[in-house]
Amino acid sequence: MPAFLTKSALNTPDSDSFAGDMVPGAPMDDAPIQRAGQDAWLLDQLGNRFQLLVFADSAGAVDAATLAQFKSLAGDAIAVEPVVVTPSGGQIDGVTVLADSQGLVARRYDAKPGTAYLVRPDQHVAARWRAFDPPRVRAAVARATCNA
Repeated sequence: MPAFLTKSALNTPDSDSFAGDMVPGAPMDDAPIQRAGQDAWLLDQLGNRFQLLVFADSAGAVDAATLAQFKSLAGDAIAVEPVVVTPSGGQIDGVTVLADSQGLVARRYDAKPGTAYLVRPDQHVAARWRAFDPPRVRAAVARATCNA
């Protein structure tokens, strides 16, 4: 059984209000998703690297400025791979897009459009915010890797 590491100094404490169990230090909950039209599971898409789950109304809601910020994070010395979660999937060049057609990921993560979760390589929540903010993501990565 995965451990809740909620007391770890590597977690970034919440600065926004959330409901549910997906607190910083919690092991990620699984949920059914679709990737490129194929049924899959969320946890099979995550792990072995830092990733940022960003929830959006649609793939088209991710504008060019946000996409440029995603690419910048992916190019950092400690890369952060963006993963966009939408109700219906879609395509974004160079970004993994997952469809949460049943809405279970959004419910389990208390996610609204704009919500972002930084996921550690061991599939634990490192940090979460109600809005994607690259400086906060970078600060959380630095904290999670003892570089802060």
